[in-house]
Amino acid sequence: MGAIVWLASYPKSGNTWVRMLLNNYFLGDVKRQNLNSLDLTTFGGSSMSSYRAITKKDVEALSDDEVMQLTPAAHRYIASLRPEVTFVKTHNLLSTNFGIPLITADVTKAGLYVVRNPLDTVISVADHFGLDIDRAIKFMNNRSGSTAPNETMVRQIFSSWSMNVASWTTQPPFPVWTIRYEDLHSSPERTMRNALQFLGAEIDRKKLVQAIKQSSFKSLKSMEKKDGFVERSRHSKAFFRSGKTDQWKSKLTAAQIRQIVDANRQQMQRFNYIPDGY
Repeated sequence: MGAIVWLASYPKSGNTWVRMLLNNYFLGDVKRQNLNSLDLTTFGGSSMSSYRAITKKDVEALSDDEVMQLTPAAHRYIASLRPEVTFVKTHNLLSTNFGIPLITADVTKAGLYVVRNPLDTVISVADHFGLDIDRAIKFMNNRSGSTAPNETMVRQIFSSWSMNVASWTTQPPFPVWTIRYEDLHSSPERTMRNALQFLGAEIDRKKLVQAIKQSSFKSLKSMEKKDGFVERSRHSKAFFRSGKTDQWKSKLTAAQIRQIVDANRQQMQRFNYIPDGY
């Protein structure tokens, strides 16, 4: 049986971008991959299909407690799908629910954690979930944050931005490499090279440069416009909205910046996200 490499993040932090970069790099195809082909190399850790594969019960009818009882088996099933590594997306906290790990360590090889400045994340969260900025700030500060289960996904429990970041980047039970969204923007080749080296992957610069080109924000936005994207929220006109950094400087008020910094200072300090004067 293989093992899982988790592609983890708080929602709207760049997880899909990293997934597409890995998709294009490991498939080694000069033709860019369609957005809806992401499951060729990555799986959703909370996908209903994985739970349905290991039980005859109606998963949609189960309680959260009953779903959690199935989670270790669902993760073992995902790990068994490939003889080596399977990349698996998650927004879950690296913690427990009903006494059961949300992330099953004994079938895990490692994790890649994508962290993004919460001052920018809140703008994307607002758009994705159909919230105004003030409500999005409360959403990101909610330690009970989760997404409701639906026909394709079981509940994901991501908690607050700070709790999510801390759980994955402070003494995790398996090796985790952290990717700053901002570094992926400013130095994509170096950032992805470091992540691939962490995973023990062979580095092919030609393939890496090609994957970065194929996975540029302009390219992803063009693909979404042409082919659509199943992960687009019904609240948003597009999944790939802007992709820029430092949008908060023109989008947030001083009071909103202060509220976010005050609630997340410790983790923001760790990743150099606190603006001057705050």
